[in-house]
Amino acid sequence: MLSTVKISNRQMTIITCLFSIGTTILVAPSTLAANAQQDAWICALLGNAVGLGLAWLYISVGLFYPKNNLLEINERILGKWLGWLASCFFLFTMLLSSAQVLFYIGNFLKTNMFPETPIIALHILFLLVVMLAAHLGLETFARSIELFVPLLLLLFFSLIFFLFPSMEIENIQPILEADGKSLVKGTLTFASMTYLTLPTLLVFFPVCLTDPRSARKYFIAGGLIAGLKLSMVILVSILVLGPDGSILYAYPSYTLAQRISIGNFLQRVEAIVAILWFFTIFVKLSMYFYAGLISMTHVFRLRTYKPLIIPTAFVVAVFSLIVYPNTAYMAKWDVDAWFPYSLIFGLFYPLLLLVVGLIRAKTKPGRDPS
Repeated sequence: MLSTVKISNRQMTIITCLFSIGTTILVAPSTLAANAQQDAWICALLGNAVGLGLAWLYISVGLFYPKNNLLEINERILGKWLGWLASCFFLFTMLLSSAQVLFYIGNFLKTNMFPETPIIALHILFLLVVMLAAHLGLETFARSIELFVPLLLLLFFSLIFFLFPSMEIENIQPILEADGKSLVKGTLTFASMTYLTLPTLLVFFPVCLTDPRSARKYFIAGGLIAGLKLSMVILVSILVLGPDGSILYAYPSYTLAQRISIGNFLQRVEAIVAILWFFTIFVKLSMYFYAGLISMTHVFRLRTYKPLIIPTAFVVAVFSLIVYPNTAYMAKWDVDAWFPYSLIFGLFYPLLLLVVGLIRAKTKPGRDPS
């Protein structure tokens, strides 16, 4: 199904970067500050080191059979039935993740911009764009995303630049005040939020690349760029809001944009800067949704995913109202349940594929070269 779809390694890097940023840019400062206070930015840097190893693991799995996507690799490595069950697990994760991301954006819009609008209306409006992206396909999606990169970079660095006068170095002092346990917890939290969702992209990479041989460095580069940008946002949040302020606000990065005030002519720019966050969330939701469609097509042995777009969108929209009954439940899930669940999907699952694949490669030397 994806064998005729081709995108460049540059486009893969962009998609990987924006997918990794996703919703993390909204909640990472408060989550890490709650773990490590003013040392949250150190946790982010350490989390990138962990994330590089995870990104290497994922692309290594994909390069086992570069002409197959992850769902086909499941069956080639685990066998027909165990591979099919693994694909069912992957499908469930895609639907769950789509609903979670959709709730995030709906809750953000309702809380900060449209308090009188029913959240389901916001979900449907955002889903319509995602459905259009899925209908047009990965090639069109990748080219469109590439066109917007200069604007996104301009918005990101403008945010950092205009906040520079509000930064106070005292807010990150004393450095290394957090104990070892807090630093480890913050590091693992950052890695889980930024990198442990990347196996999603193995549905598309490297099978859809014009040059799969160089996929490893471009894939890892995309994850690293995202991690460094998020680290910068976390550092700026601590410098401007302080650790207590970063914890207090549900969406600290949005609050940062509200703090921008240059004279009497540059104020209230948060709605413009929010475009950056909408775009990264759009990329993340689109990739989850598209991967879910491909997974469903594979699991049920269908020829095309396009008839599934509307029914799947309906399921995701309904699921988005159930997956998080309220914001308090969402916060508790993120603290207590997200990390162990993400470990299953982002560590144990790809590690199982890699280990079993290496064992099978030794016993059956005819494996495709990576």
